[in-house]
Amino acid sequence: MARNNEKISLLIEKLKSINENIFFDLLVDNLNNEVLEKKFEKPFNKNSIFFEREIGIVKKIDESNKEFLRKLIEINNSYIEKKYLNAKKNLNLVKEDCLKEFERDKILRVNGRGLNPEQMIMYVLSTDNLVELLNFFKEEYFKYIEKLEENKRKILEKELFLKEVVEELENQDLEKEFQECLDTKYKNVKKTKYKNVKKRNLEKLSKKYNLEFNEKQRNFNVSAEFISFFDEKMKEYFLMRKNFKRGFEFFNINSYKVSEKERDLEEIITEIEGIEQENKFLNSGYDKLEKENKKLKEDLRKHRNKEAEKTIEKQKKEIEKLNIQIKELQKKIENMEQDENVKVVENVNIKELPEGKAVDLTNQNVKVVGGRWSQKVIEKAEKYAKEKGFKIEFIHATSVFRNSDKLKNSDIIIFDTSYNSHSAYYKLKSYGLKIYRISTSNLDRIRNLSK
Repeated sequence: MARNNEKISLLIEKLKSINENIFFDLLVDNLNNEVLEKKFEKPFNKNSIFFEREIGIVKKIDESNKEFLRKLIEINNSYIEKKYLNAKKNLNLVKEDCLKEFERDKILRVNGRGLNPEQMIMYVLSTDNLVELLNFFKEEYFKYIEKLEENKRKILEKELFLKEVVEELENQDLEKEFQECLDTKYKNVKKTKYKNVKKRNLEKLSKKYNLEFNEKQRNFNVSAEFISFFDEKMKEYFLMRKNFKRGFEFFNINSYKVSEKERDLEEIITEIEGIEQENKFLNSGYDKLEKENKKLKEDLRKHRNKEAEKTIEKQKKEIEKLNIQIKELQKKIENMEQDENVKVVENVNIKELPEGKAVDLTNQNVKVVGGRWSQKVIEKAEKYAKEKGFKIEFIHATSVFRNSDKLKNSDIIIFDTSYNSHSAYYKLKSYGLKIYRISTSNLDRIRNLSK
């Protein structure tokens, strides 16, 4: 038992020597509400919020709690082995794949997938696997820490009061002085303001706290209850300082890592608002033309002006065009809203769609729907398609509905189930298209599918 505790303490020490806040990152990377409730429900108050529980977990780990660290390691390592390592043994391949994931800067909690350097660091140190890549993972983690520090600086520049509080709490002089004072039995206090306290000030303190003051020995006769009360309050104060620093670190990490998803949503909302504004403008133009058309009809009835008849016909055509544009924009808005609500998951299960056999893709218009395709692999796929005499285009899993017209005109759909949705499949199926399945975002799967 003692040996196990030593190993746990050593692992914590190794991780915190890399960065004292590394466990904050690991919790943000690995935990969502569901996982936290399932794995860490017992030790915490049910009324406590997610944020409070995260801080509580870090506190337990700081205390070398074997159970808590084991759970975090289990969650972290099982996710890495299942999603990213599999049976791969080639170190260069592992390094390349990890780097791609690091560059994406995604986290499981927000994006449904994602891999970060600190997760790999914990994996290496807790398993002794991939030790050859440990320095590489550390270098990538330090790059992230620089970004995090920049994010912290921006936050504190905007909130000057918060900046002052953080600087004060990061200053450990008070805690050191307090401990030194205790260690030397209050005699060698370094700060001048605490040395040679004037008699009248000591007398004031005795009156304030109702204490007996021994002038000769320059000390107070203090009750055990008073010391006990003072001790508890000092503990609470230092704990409050520590928890605030913990809380701010969590706030900084969350604001940096979670903001990406928010930015994506903002871009979609902005795009929708732009289309709605354009739609409003077109409707306004439509109303104006209707009024002019009505007036011209009145003129026609009165004067039978042939020129007016021509103008009316011309404006009828313009109105028809505007009607078509409005309908197209309304459909585009509807499709984008549908895409926004699509539930994309890892390894979507489509039982009626088995892994596709080889087909002739020559002269075919091919669309690859879903999956996680890097730009580099997409370029390789386009080059391969050109060599084999067919066209290929990649459609993101969250962009199926807005690309419905493009997909309808496809000859063949390659449906990537590694990252996709049921709603996307049934939408494609309704078009009556030829659909073939692949289960991994890998160019070899496309090569194997092509005769």
